[in-house]
Amino acid sequence: MNRLTRAEPRVGLTEVVSKYRFADFEIDLSQHELRRLGEAVHIEPQVFDLIVHLVRNHDRIVSKDELIETIWNGRIISEAALSSRINGARRALGDNGNDQALIRTLHKRGFRFVGDVQAIDAPKTDAEAARLVSDAPGSVPGRVSVSAEVSRLDDVVSESVKAEAVTRSSIAVMPFGNMSDDPENDYFSYGLTEDIIRLLARNRWLSVISRHSTIAFQGRVVDAREIGELLGVRYVMVGSVRKNRDAVRITAELVRAADGKQLWADKYDLQLEYIFDIQEEMARQIAATIEPELSKVEQQLAARKAPESLDAWDCYQRGLWNFWRFTTPGFDSAETYFQRAIAADPNFARGHGALSYVNLQRAFIDEPKDRAARLETALRQGRHAVALDELDCFCHCALGRALCLNHQNDEALAALDVSLELNPSFAQAYFAQGFNLLWYGREIEAETLLDRAIMLSPRDSHISAFHHVRSWAHFSLGEYDIAVEFARRATRQPNVTYQAFATLAASLGLLGDRAQAETVAAELRQRKPNYNIETARQEFFFCNDVGFINRFVEGLRVAGIPNA
Repeated sequence: MNRLTRAEPRVGLTEVVSKYRFADFEIDLSQHELRRLGEAVHIEPQVFDLIVHLVRNHDRIVSKDELIETIWNGRIISEAALSSRINGARRALGDNGNDQALIRTLHKRGFRFVGDVQAIDAPKTDAEAARLVSDAPGSVPGRVSVSAEVSRLDDVVSESVKAEAVTRSSIAVMPFGNMSDDPENDYFSYGLTEDIIRLLARNRWLSVISRHSTIAFQGRVVDAREIGELLGVRYVMVGSVRKNRDAVRITAELVRAADGKQLWADKYDLQLEYIFDIQEEMARQIAATIEPELSKVEQQLAARKAPESLDAWDCYQRGLWNFWRFTTPGFDSAETYFQRAIAADPNFARGHGALSYVNLQRAFIDEPKDRAARLETALRQGRHAVALDELDCFCHCALGRALCLNHQNDEALAALDVSLELNPSFAQAYFAQGFNLLWYGREIEAETLLDRAIMLSPRDSHISAFHHVRSWAHFSLGEYDIAVEFARRATRQPNVTYQAFATLAASLGLLGDRAQAETVAAELRQRKPNYNIETARQEFFFCNDVGFINRFVEGLRVAGIPNA
């Protein structure tokens, strides 16, 4: 891979490319900025990095694999994600897929920047040059540990919170075993374990045993039932790391302490380039996957209990089980259980947050005449949940979603940023912020966040919505073929709502595939018999882009959906 590297010093100065110029554009590497005729062009960071890499290597073809390695550090991504960034780069440069005046696609070979490029060298001191090179896209990143990132939020899981959590779910993360021959690799296993513990501890509903208690088990084979008895936990997580010169394999397993039953297991095979990036990324991936898996188990446990024996936490979990059915009866039952939860414990913040979530979801499917009241209630309950527990990521997420649906996008942006700061592994918050930014007119950033949500929680109960909103992002960009791909993914999920079929029909209609569009429209009308053009307009009550709605209903008309 072609990377900008630091040159040999020359009498205290180093020549480094600081700018690239082509057509009406200038890339300023020191400011990480793209300008057109001197005016800054708003651009998503990954799109900027992609343009820089193509411009820097304009003398050759850049393969898809090289772009993925450079922009995504080798992480597995979909073809749609890469196509979206290429399209975003073309839009930023005033180019398009038909003209390809600057970025040319070479079938089965890759991409090439074909504009005339002028590289501007600026003399810098050695220290300045080193800083410029390290900040440039494609340069080797330094270590950024999750442990350092969350140290300022250690009080999220104070001893008092742990003491109050003894009646709730609890987990012990055992030190990940080093299966490599080199004992020097112990540091990686230790760091990965520590980061998973700290990230899981961001989930306020989950009591996480500190690493000081679990470190005593390092290097020992101990039955999960024994660990559960010794540490008083419901769940145990074990794992291992096998690292060689070029690759690393990480395995992880979630076990129920009561009987040793395996609840979840996975393995990750990764090419080894930036070891600490892998440590951070895998810690987030595992923590993000474990949280919804534990929640599903807790919901099943609550469902088995006799109604008269349910406490606030049990009512909350049973409410979630009904909520994720995404049906009107399911929402009715969920609302009843969440109300029981806060009746049992009026200060149970998550109960209030969950009620807010029910009301904002009901706003999507209830009659339009009831929508304003639902949204007002959702906003009030979301604010109350945050007031009760300002360190709960779920409560901030519920508030952010309610603000977004009330067209308070700036406030929603702030609330969801707090949710992600409190828990950087919380897939629902990435989804919610992606939804918010989409109606902010920042589709590329929205698509990146939605991609992150899906990657962090591929089995999420909300996965159909993740795919559906991602389809909207591509629809907004006019990428109807990609919109079709994600709408189809949404329709394949067991708890999908009829709205995903509407998006699929509209996208197919604008692609000109009338036959398929009419077939999907027939399925849509089976699921929602009275669905019509006016229904579609009313259901986009949160949308700030009238042009989006007009294109959407035009696609529906092609599919045969009636006006009324």
